[in-house]
Amino acid sequence: MKIKKYLTYCALSIFILYWSFSAYKIYRTLNYDFNGRIKNVSYESGKYRPTITVNNQQFDLEWVRWIGDEDNVVVGDSVVKHKWSQWMTVLKK
Repeated sequence: MKIKKYLTYCALSIFILYWSFSAYKIYRTLNYDFNGRIKNVSYESGKYRPTITVNNQQFDLEWVRWIGDEDNVVVGDSVVKHKWSQWMTVLKK
């Protein structure tokens, strides 16, 4: 009986921690505010969205939605994202 309770609490704790970490990543992404040209584009293994460098700062685009050519951002493209918006505008070079 005690083992079932323990396992239930452990599973619930893991679930809450996972969703809390995801919520933190979304909150951090909503705080992004940038406007400029992409200096570097890199893809981490297992991720569909890239990490870009704009104005010498790196931004992970995992939770950002794009307006423009979503399939291909390259160095030299202009991007604009405002704070508290989930949307980023991509302007091709």
